Amino acid sequence: MNTRRALVVRGGWEGHDPVGCTELFVPRLERAGFGVTVAEDLAVYEDAELLAATDLVVHSWSGGELTPLQEATLVRAVEAGTGFAGWHGGVIGTNVANAGYLRMVGGRFLWHPEGFQDFTVRIARSPDRDGEIVAGVEDYDVHTEHYWVLSDGLNTVLATSVLAPSEGQWDEPVEFPVVWTRRWGAGKVFVCTLGHRVANLEVEQTATIVGRGLEWAAR
Repeated sequence: MNTRRALVVRGGWEGHDPVGCTELFVPRLERAGFGVTVAEDLAVYEDAELLAATDLVVHSWSGGELTPLQEATLVRAVEAGTGFAGWHGGVIGTNVANAGYLRMVGGRFLWHPEGFQDFTVRIARSPDRDGEIVAGVEDYDVHTEHYWVLSDGLNTVLATSVLAPSEGQWDEPVEFPVVWTRRWGAGKVFVCTLGHRVANLEVEQTATIVGRGLEWAAR
């Protein structure tokens, strides 16, 4: 039986601790039977042969920007079946000038209130599909950055949160996706907006959802 291959691409802004956060999930992937390779240079996305042989890409690179070649090679690989997954700014607070990447991922971070907030992650009760990622998880409270994101209707939303008005900018609560899945060509995409630091990903429910999401996204 061939071992599935996972590629962890990490770097960028150190405030999101890309090394510490990705190291939380490398052992889980290895226990699930993946051979894990770690890259700390976005140039790895220029290697079409490597990406074609990769079953899962875990992207954790906040504030990055892909070259046209890197973006095109990565997106083509996902369209051909390579899974893609990530969390927080490492996946939706990055590559903001790369429209092809953002279309593939299905969302973009725009803003969060200053500091950490207390809010509730609301689990979708009857998602259209992919509910196994959140099965058995109940609504739970977190204390972390509360992301305001743009997203689109191709996403299957598995969890949401409600951002209350502040500073007079808007006058009623707004519900935003926290966890979603997506198909892009033959590939599957998993995104979680939580995960500012290691402690946020160590929350039992979040760790469960992200761990399952990584395995789900893999080819």
